[in-house]
Amino acid sequence: MGKITVVGLGNYGLDELPFGIYRFLNKSDVVYVRTIDHPVVEDLEDIKWVSFDHIYERHNRFEDVYREIVSTLKDKAQQGDVVYAVPGHPMVAESTTELLLGDASIQVEVIGGKSFIDDMFHAVAYDPNNGFQMLDGTMLQSEMINVRTALIITQVYDQMIAGDVKVTLMEKYPDEHQVAIVTGARGEGSVVRWCSLYEIDHEFELSNLTSLFVPSLSDANLSGEFEYLMQVMDTLVAEDGCPFDKAQTHESLKRYLLEETYELLDAIDNDDIDNMIEELGDILLQVVFHSAIGKKSMMFDAREVISVITDKMIRRHPHIFGEGVEVNNIKDLNDVWKKAKRAEGKEEKEIKQEKIFADLYLKLYDLVNKQHMTIAEGLKVLAGEQDETR
Repeated sequence: MGKITVVGLGNYGLDELPFGIYRFLNKSDVVYVRTIDHPVVEDLEDIKWVSFDHIYERHNRFEDVYREIVSTLKDKAQQGDVVYAVPGHPMVAESTTELLLGDASIQVEVIGGKSFIDDMFHAVAYDPNNGFQMLDGTMLQSEMINVRTALIITQVYDQMIAGDVKVTLMEKYPDEHQVAIVTGARGEGSVVRWCSLYEIDHEFELSNLTSLFVPSLSDANLSGEFEYLMQVMDTLVAEDGCPFDKAQTHESLKRYLLEETYELLDAIDNDDIDNMIEELGDILLQVVFHSAIGKKSMMFDAREVISVITDKMIRRHPHIFGEGVEVNNIKDLNDVWKKAKRAEGKEEKEIKQEKIFADLYLKLYDLVNKQHMTIAEGLKVLAGEQDETR
């Protein structure tokens, strides 16, 4: 099998293409190019370019496009060396290069090409030393995004991708958050349009040289981020924090969990969505409060709490996250859970105190709130029920 040489065409036209790459391309009999829509391709008319633009038309997902391009290049390499050109630098925001390098059966060489990154920072007047994150717009998911640092989104080719990116970003950023659409990032020659986030797919022009720059959020806009909530709690329980919060212990907080649970039950019964949101927040506060105390005493932190429950959810749902386990009804599901618990080393309890407590708590709640008894009257009813079961 021949060698596949991946060549970077740079971020702009022929005047910025290194001379060595210019000579290499001109010596090649044929150059395969991911897309014909690039200024260097337009300038070097004497080179025989073979583009993969037609592959984009055959697939709905970019992942499938990239895989077919790589498969085609491998087939061509069976007959000899292959030259494959991509926009920018081959190692920056180029999925086909990543796939080629990840295939041990292929001999790959990567040469040259100027990345758009430096020009991008110049275009939006941003110092990358302040932190940034770069993500592919065709595979963007909200959980990938860190709103505390600037964000560069590549591969924003067209209005459809811009629309998808907008919807994803609006899960994390305010609609009016100012972002920059940068086309042809080239220092002073860049085309930069600042607009509100909700407007990014308005009047969007087709271009494979377009990226999105999203500035970080200020602390005032971080209230929806779990990490920021933990930062707030760490501040409150610190030695120089709030006198009340820093004095709390796991023991002293026990009653508040019950109180907040009662208030949530009341909100649920009243179908009060706004109050449910608030009370769920109060219950979440108990989790992060205990986690902050645990972190302060160097015993555990919120990340450990989240890790344990995430692993448990995956472990106890092998029919969803695993293979070879089928669940058709609740009985099957109970069998799966029992097996998972045994694997965790947990023994089945003859008397489950937590379930008895929950039953009594909920019965008392219903007697007080639905049958309008006093707590004392409700307790007498429960006591009578207990006597009858003995």
